[in-house]
Amino acid sequence: MNPRTFAILAVAAASLSACIIIDADESDRDNFHVVTQFGLPHMQSVSIGQGAVTVEIPGACATKKNVEAEVDKDGRREYEIGIEYKAPDFCNEDSPGLAQLSWTYDELGIPHESTVRVLNKIAR
Repeated sequence: MNPRTFAILAVAAASLSACIIIDADESDRDNFHVVTQFGLPHMQSVSIGQGAVTVEIPGACATKKNVEAEVDKDGRREYEIGIEYKAPDFCNEDSPGLAQLSWTYDELGIPHESTVRVLNKIAR
């Protein structure tokens, strides 16, 4: 192979490698970049659908009055959501029932057709 062909292939390989993203730290997603004053709720489930994010939190007393979704823009049309308490949680999470909370993309300021992920850990 002549040196010019090798140089072209090396540059092409280097430029293609910039497109590869490896997120090897999946278990640390509950470490937000902000200090949470009242803590993070435990998630029973998360559903990211067409235009809405829905979470289920153990204990039936969590509401949007004491739980909020904080949104960080991660890149072009990529958004990360952290669900956190904005007021103290006086409900025992072992109490029967699940609180189901939903936020629309419009409420969160997220354009439709975006990549969205929730950072909280999910109970397994």
